[in-house]
Amino acid sequence: MPLKIGIITTGQSPRNEYVSFHENALAAMGVEVTVTEKACLDGLTREQIAEHEISPSDGLGIGCYVHNDTPDDRRMGAGWEEIFVGQTWYLERAQACIDAHVAEGVDMVLMCCAEMYPEGALSCPVPLLLPYQLMFDLVRRQAEVRGGLKLALLLPTEWHIDQDRATWTSQPWMDKVESHFGIGIADGKALDQLAPEGPFDLALIWGYGDGLAPHDPETLLADISERLGCPTVTPNVLNVFNARMLMTPAWPERIHVRS
Repeated sequence: MPLKIGIITTGQSPRNEYVSFHENALAAMGVEVTVTEKACLDGLTREQIAEHEISPSDGLGIGCYVHNDTPDDRRMGAGWEEIFVGQTWYLERAQACIDAHVAEGVDMVLMCCAEMYPEGALSCPVPLLLPYQLMFDLVRRQAEVRGGLKLALLLPTEWHIDQDRATWTSQPWMDKVESHFGIGIADGKALDQLAPEGPFDLALIWGYGDGLAPHDPETLLADISERLGCPTVTPNVLNVFNARMLMTPAWPERIHVRS
């Protein structure tokens, strides 16, 4: 029987590219899963959501895509709009999504958001993967063994820049990390800003799903790696690889051994 995986998206559904990505990536790793999506802002009118919109100067927030009668969004197409909502309210909605997934019997929950959350903000009785924790762990370990790390951080929009600078100085071990920020992933502006500052040891996409949206360039991640000359890691890939390690049956390692 397929494992039941619940994903949580920050805005409104459907995010079909997320559902298909997680199902197909895990299938490629040898497990059959059924992925169901719950979106934090589903069930709300645009007017209700607007009551919780903030500007970056107002405090911590979360970027999300919602439905609206707007011109085509550069990444998502017609009928979508990217907005910024208050983090505290969003976390209440996210916890409700977790609870709903658990009530439906999922085996695991994957948060489709790269932002850092306050410690203990979310709870779940089944495995819950938070991408910021996975990215922190990757960078911390490499910085420790290398004695330092030059990191390129690619941000989707300028909305998050002050928040993201604070995030990447929030942990004691980050004094070993030389962080460089580039703003604008889909349009290539982040690369233009970062390339002259290289070479880098590692690049992180600090935004979930960049490269997956319907109108993202198909070679986005390959182009970033080539131009920056370093591995490029996305939160969605970290999610699926770590999810696979927490699943049964275990990865069939033996089939990769040459006789």
